[in-house]
Amino acid sequence: MSALRVLQDEFLGTPDSLFHLPAFHRMHRAERPGAYFELFDGRQVRASIHFTKGEGAVWRSPARGTFGGLWADPELTLAEVQNFLLEVDARLLAAGARRAEVIPMPQAHDPVGFARSVYLLRGLGYEIEGCDLNHSLAVDGRPLAERMSYGNRKRLKKCLSEGLAAQELARTELSPVYQTLAKNREAKGWQLSMTLQQVEDMANRFSDRLLLFGVPAGDALVAAALCLSLSKDVLYVFYWGDRPGFSTASPVVALAECIYRHCQRERYALLDVGTSTIDREPNHGLIRFKQGLGFSESLKLRLFKTF
Repeated sequence: MSALRVLQDEFLGTPDSLFHLPAFHRMHRAERPGAYFELFDGRQVRASIHFTKGEGAVWRSPARGTFGGLWADPELTLAEVQNFLLEVDARLLAAGARRAEVIPMPQAHDPVGFARSVYLLRGLGYEIEGCDLNHSLAVDGRPLAERMSYGNRKRLKKCLSEGLAAQELARTELSPVYQTLAKNREAKGWQLSMTLQQVEDMANRFSDRLLLFGVPAGDALVAAALCLSLSKDVLYVFYWGDRPGFSTASPVVALAECIYRHCQRERYALLDVGTSTIDREPNHGLIRFKQGLGFSESLKLRLFKTF
């Protein structure tokens, strides 16, 4: 194998992970400076990490998004990955960085990769700034109903008996899906983290990665979900929710069952439904809801380093 070299902004690799793709990084580079680092062995890219400059001298991985951090070939030695990150650190400092922030992938996505990444970052002087619980479910051959609580099995049966069946939707349904989700958040006093225009831009850039699901009733959707295929192994529920007035019918339970069936059919290994805490503030109702659907917790960390 040729000697490993660190490349910057050459964009030679195409990792399977959506949030590590050069195209995902470039989507944010249109607004601010950044750097995309790759470890190259002369034939292929073996590791990558990208940072984007935020306010002041803060560089983040990712600029926006669920996670960023390190992607690395599992066959690389710990020392090889360590040397790569040391060089990245030096280049960030040379670029004027005074603080770096990293959100690694959730633990459940790749327990070994997570452990190596956090260990190496800690060795470089990164400290844990935030620690959240992320809920996910390993996909197997069992129906989701078998993995739900008794109460959710009853809710699922009730939805189906009332004609509230979930289904996968075409990309042309993006606007109705978004409006359903926006109404759900408005009823709780929140806003979606992305505008419709931003979601449409992401859908245009990554058309094969965005999936839509909904529970129709007449001409409207009573619940909807926007999912992202993060890799061949992981499907992520980016947004989901029901329209105000339908929560007692629990159409999100039917939605979860439909999304899980899609994961089984497409042979995903993991279904991720996101975090249920804001660092030290747990959302106990959300945790109970996800546990009742069969999902369990793993760690999701935020790390930082002051140069």
